[in-house]
Amino acid sequence: MKITLAVLALAVGLTAPLNAAAQSSATPATPAAPSPADSDTLRVIKIEKNAWIAGAEVVGVNLLIWSFNRFIREGGENPGFRIGPDSWKENLLNGFEWDDNSFSTNQFAHPYHGSLYFNAARSNGFDFWESMPFVFGGSLMWEFAMEKHHASINDWVATSMGGIALGESLHRFSTMIFDNTATGSSRFWRELGGFFVNPMGGLNRMISGQAFEVHANPEDRFPSKLQVGYQVGMRTIGENRVWESDTTRVFMEFDFDYGDPFNGDINKPFDSFDFSLQLNFKDKSAIGRLQAKGLLFATELANSEEAQHLFGAYQHFDYINNNAFEFGGQSISASYLSRVAVGESSLRTELHGMGLILGGTKSDYENFTGRSYDYGPGLGFKFLAILSRRGRPFFTLGHSNYWIYVLNGDEAQHFIAMTFARLDLQIRDFFGVGLEYDLYNAERSYAEFPDVSQRSPEYRLFLSWIQ
Repeated sequence: MKITLAVLALAVGLTAPLNAAAQSSATPATPAAPSPADSDTLRVIKIEKNAWIAGAEVVGVNLLIWSFNRFIREGGENPGFRIGPDSWKENLLNGFEWDDNSFSTNQFAHPYHGSLYFNAARSNGFDFWESMPFVFGGSLMWEFAMEKHHASINDWVATSMGGIALGESLHRFSTMIFDNTATGSSRFWRELGGFFVNPMGGLNRMISGQAFEVHANPEDRFPSKLQVGYQVGMRTIGENRVWESDTTRVFMEFDFDYGDPFNGDINKPFDSFDFSLQLNFKDKSAIGRLQAKGLLFATELANSEEAQHLFGAYQHFDYINNNAFEFGGQSISASYLSRVAVGESSLRTELHGMGLILGGTKSDYENFTGRSYDYGPGLGFKFLAILSRRGRPFFTLGHSNYWIYVLNGDEAQHFIAMTFARLDLQIRDFFGVGLEYDLYNAERSYAEFPDVSQRSPEYRLFLSWIQ
């Protein structure tokens, strides 16, 4: 999938920006000679807001994807994309319903589709809030006009809300990868890497001329803090007990901690956010986990040399899909953040009270939907504690709980709990070795079938790189 290639390109492209960020925060022993990157003579290319171009690109995204589905996918034989006035009238008269697409399509592919809408607007000069209507509008157009299938309410929510969270994250990442002062092969590879991460941003850079001209970088190109972590190792998943394992498999994980709310990165949505991608090998899905959590706003409650406390709101995107577990959802939370520092060590905690707008999770029984998972809204909370030394996390504890009231699927309620504890010991410089324990618990209460309890533990042993 495109997102896998995008984040791998990001992992390569971030190396130089990280070094640049580190250098910009250091105090040089002697004055350095001016470089093109910090010269005041470089022109700033300002992108004016253009709703017509952004809207045309949203329509273009839909037409491009529809053309692939209509003429290439399945040899052009799928009747679901033979649209016209009759299908448009039928969809409008029918209104919203629920669809039967696969879990990965609904909970991952649709949100990524929505990120293209979002960044069509974002890269045409619109800010976070102003870009949101383009996502909801683009998704409505797709649901009612680009398929013969009746419009799907779950697709509209997942595409729109997930597209906003993924879109802003990818926009921020691509801004770091693009370097307007670079030339030659460096410029080519940065433009290519940024395009893979944010295709609409890369396209609009070419349209506006930003991709070809040496000019000034945006002042907010880098956050006050950026921590990047990579893990590669083995994971063993158990059924009820870890020794009742199915098998041991390889995994890779990429974690990005962008910005720091305790350093004042709270002025605009997603000035601070966390982004994680886990790739699983020989599992049901190559993308086993994709999560984004962005700070929408925050206010300071207390601030001293030893401790800081903030209250704010976050947007959450969650997608977990492996042999043991399925969960995907779009949430908004009221959040309490704290950080306590003692010498070179610090403890950071987060507590999020969640409103789950719409979540999907595994079902145990066949039903009229044709899906293997149920849909519904719900409530939940997340807790996270990170113990760090000299800025490097060495012990992390996390727990999340969700209650989902099923609106479409089996008549049921789902109670989901996910817990993990990670120990990461630094060996040398940026490298370390780690051990992690994960536990998935689910209690699924059915009105017409026997209740089901699931307990799936997982152990991980990995090598890590954190900078």
